[in-house]
Amino acid sequence: MSTELQSSARILIVDDDVAILALYESILKAAGYQHVRTTPDPHGVIALFVEFDPDLLILDVMMPQLDGLQLLGILQQAAHNALALPILVATAYPTPENRYASLCSGAVDFLEKPFDRREFVLRIRNLLQLRLAARDAQDQTSALFQELLERTDELSQYQLELKEAQLEVIARLARAGEQHDDETGQHTQRVAVTTGLIAMGLGLDDEEIESIHQAAPLHDVGKIGGPDSILRKPGKLTTQEHAIMRRHCLGGAGLLAGGRSEIVQKAEVIALSHHERWNGEGYPKGLEKEDIPLEGRIVAVADVFDALTHVRPYKDAWTIGDALQEIQNQSGEHFDPQVVDSFMELPHDELI
Repeated sequence: MSTELQSSARILIVDDDVAILALYESILKAAGYQHVRTTPDPHGVIALFVEFDPDLLILDVMMPQLDGLQLLGILQQAAHNALALPILVATAYPTPENRYASLCSGAVDFLEKPFDRREFVLRIRNLLQLRLAARDAQDQTSALFQELLERTDELSQYQLELKEAQLEVIARLARAGEQHDDETGQHTQRVAVTTGLIAMGLGLDDEEIESIHQAAPLHDVGKIGGPDSILRKPGKLTTQEHAIMRRHCLGGAGLLAGGRSEIVQKAEVIALSHHERWNGEGYPKGLEKEDIPLEGRIVAVADVFDALTHVRPYKDAWTIGDALQEIQNQSGEHFDPQVVDSFMELPHDELI
């Protein structure tokens, strides 16, 4: 392994045991690897994964709330080609079932805990050599692109394509969150359109309108991994089931936490706040009035209107008239009155 690659390779490690994380990091630093990032919280990996762009992912299998194999599934849904990198799955339970499930989920190597340090370093070296070959091919492609990007018009086109790719990742993640109760995948896009129109009616500037429109589809991303027995339940939820459902706000904000881009940051705010109520009786924090972020207040109206006017496992679709009456009735209670006023001016027939 060249010194140059050791100094440039980016290694991301996810394990709920902080002592293991410290051990991994010390071994890798001693072996010359300078860019090692660790986290004990699998819920924050999405944003970290996109921003850090690792050359190698080391992933524990047995973690509370969200295990390693579930996390691999989320990453595959969120970023279609992002897993074209070596993945080393580590576990203290090396059962044949775990090995098979890991390989099926995209892992290329399997590490049994406790492990031999020398073997661990060699496995890392071998896996990064695979990454090096892929990166060399990518570098050659990038060199060809650079010749094109010297022209102003072609640079603009490249930037546009990059933005579209980022938005595609967001769209994939949004669809993953909605797949339980909206198999068409259209709910998130309808909410995004309505959200943008409400924001426009409120007089927000064009940049703010666009960022809210792009972030809105991630409002229910916390439903990823939620139990189908609750999300698809045809009848009323029990008190305990309601409590489980409410966790999706905190879960969604956790998945998006730490993002550097404006869209991811705004999506985190929306995921956390779109079930707050104007009168303070919402969740998860019980915020009221202007203490609720404006983005959350806007998405709340758009989300409820779309949910009311479309079939869900637990209800039939309402008529547009009945849905509008309900939203007006909830102005000043559930919803911000100014947001409702802006919403009532929209062409509702076109929003469903």
